[in-house]
Amino acid sequence: MSGTTRPNVVVLCLDTVRKDIYDRYATRLREMATVRFEGMRALAGWSVPSHAGLLTGSVPSETGVHAHQRRFDPIDAADTWIAALERQGYESVCVSSNIYASPVFGFDRFFDRTVPISPSRRLPAGMDVQRHIADRSTDGVEAYAAFVRQALAHDHPLRSLCNGVLLKLDDVSRRLPIEKPTDFGGRAIARTLERSVTEPDGPVLAFANVMDAHGPHTPFRGLDDSIHGVSADFHSSSFRDSDVNAADGLGEFGAAVERVRRLYAATVDYLDRVVADLVSALERGDDRESILVVTADHGENLGYESDGYLMNHMSSLSEGLLHVPCDIITTGGHTLEFAVDDAPPAQRGAVADGTALVDVDGLSSHADLGSVIRALASEEPFDPFAFERERARAEIVGSGSGIPEGGDESYWDRGQRVVYRGAWKYSRDQLGTEAVYDVSGPPSKQAERPDETVPDGCFESAFGDWVTAAERDETAVGETVDAASRARLEDLGYL
Repeated sequence: MSGTTRPNVVVLCLDTVRKDIYDRYATRLREMATVRFEGMRALAGWSVPSHAGLLTGSVPSETGVHAHQRRFDPIDAADTWIAALERQGYESVCVSSNIYASPVFGFDRFFDRTVPISPSRRLPAGMDVQRHIADRSTDGVEAYAAFVRQALAHDHPLRSLCNGVLLKLDDVSRRLPIEKPTDFGGRAIARTLERSVTEPDGPVLAFANVMDAHGPHTPFRGLDDSIHGVSADFHSSSFRDSDVNAADGLGEFGAAVERVRRLYAATVDYLDRVVADLVSALERGDDRESILVVTADHGENLGYESDGYLMNHMSSLSEGLLHVPCDIITTGGHTLEFAVDDAPPAQRGAVADGTALVDVDGLSSHADLGSVIRALASEEPFDPFAFERERARAEIVGSGSGIPEGGDESYWDRGQRVVYRGAWKYSRDQLGTEAVYDVSGPPSKQAERPDETVPDGCFESAFGDWVTAAERDETAVGETVDAASRARLEDLGYL
């Protein structure tokens, strides 16, 4: 396969999308897929260490990127699969609405180009309105006049003004009992990604992070009301996830949590439509074939019993967080050439055909994502079953977000590790607590097996000093990032 015929490779990270909800509501993508890794596990339970794992295939104790060091500086860009494809002639681009996967935390240095998308900058060529707001020294009419002056002086004045109008409309909808008029960036990312992939002459490696399924949750235009049925005045900021996590079960939060679950499901359905439209647009707009890898950095706890009645993704390595989708979709009539010999007998017909769906049912891990991508971009036949594993692992260091008020910091901020062996999941935390789970049941679910014990040698090493850094990087808690970035982290629940 020459450089002129190499396919584009698009890695699409649907931030915070767990496997069970994806399987139920991302029906279009599931049907489009050529290969589906049904047992894919993330390497960590929240954005920062998970993205480091996506790039390197390593856990936080190896990358040095975790709750106490949220910048990506410890990672050598030359060691990532992005650099490997760049050396083969690929142009790399990142389009992201996740502030952690942005220049603010050094994520941009892994790519030739990075295009941040945010609620205050949906048209990326225009100005970032939130930064103007953070820097302004006036209020009222004068503040609006100052914004208009700055927007008109920008290289792209109309786009800058549109960014301001869209942000204001979102703000008005939050104050009134009306539906949010825009999504959380999904459509803007799809449009930007389409241009970034189809306009260059050579092959493109694109990484995109779509944050719509991440909290906060509120009804917005485009969601299917028949799925969520939530009134327009609901916003998940009406309660704190940390209060739910500190409670005994859901208790008084049960009704609000159920609304979040329904909105979350409707959002996954919405993203399914957005990405399906993107696939169609890539087919129409580019003679070069594309291969999309649709996955998630981690899932989400939604207060189910199997989630430990936890919400969001702090201080947890539940199956709701670690079991993630991973589907491979091809465009332009492109068919993968499969290696047949190692396929299970029941799958050999589909593998030999090259156009039928291939399900890889066994355990797999983001530790191998780079190898999967390199294999897809190579001239060799693709063997999806080569990435099944007998063992996988995941790890977190620290909570990742706010500790419940009055909570035990040593508990919520503890380090945690899990090891998968077949249908069993073994857990150990920094405090010495161990647990064993059966994960052979439905996606994103785990059943504790209190009569089982963690076998000797399951975990390769003890927790080290890196778990509780004596002096935390102040950037980790948002105290040295700019005011606009801090406001975005607060809105996402990280501060």
